[in-house]
Amino acid sequence: MTVTLLPPTTGYLGPIEATALLEGPRYLRNPTMSYWHRPRSGRRDNADQVITYDLWCGPYVRGHLALTTETVPPGERVCATCDGRAVGAGQEGNGPTGRTLAFQPRYLTPPRFCPGSRTQMFAELGGGRVGQCLVCRDHHPLRAMGGPYNAFYGITQHPPGPGLVQPCPFHRWKALTARDGRIYCPCDTELGRPSS
Repeated sequence: MTVTLLPPTTGYLGPIEATALLEGPRYLRNPTMSYWHRPRSGRRDNADQVITYDLWCGPYVRGHLALTTETVPPGERVCATCDGRAVGAGQEGNGPTGRTLAFQPRYLTPPRFCPGSRTQMFAELGGGRVGQCLVCRDHHPLRAMGGPYNAFYGITQHPPGPGLVQPCPFHRWKALTARDGRIYCPCDTELGRPSS
């Protein structure tokens, strides 16, 4: 049995030469680990095709070294951090009896404020006082911002609209840029729009 993996978000903002994996093994560990762990996300390196699984508790396991199983053998231990977070995030439905676990991974839900807020990522509409946010396609007021030493004209802070660009599988909505009216991720991936 495989489980659905979350996107492998990263803080590295450069180009990523890998493909995000959508599914992975239920439990895994490398031969030196004393606990079975749960995979949070996975990626396949485009150059050498090596698979890497990120674990819920923090470390990672290389796919070619991983021991995998659907059920943990009797008497062997499971990492409580991995198991609790995996169940709490909805990766698997069977949690402990009588308790509801909850865990919300960062960066999976759309941001509270549109990433285009307080930036110059807008298309100016007639009159120069309202602009269309290039990130979410909503219309919002334009204002002078940045103070006397870093002044610029930008779109005001606003919640993301229904036209918010699709997230990058590695960077989500972090550090977006606009070129020729299109939105790009730091890894130079053009981000598409949601299907209507």
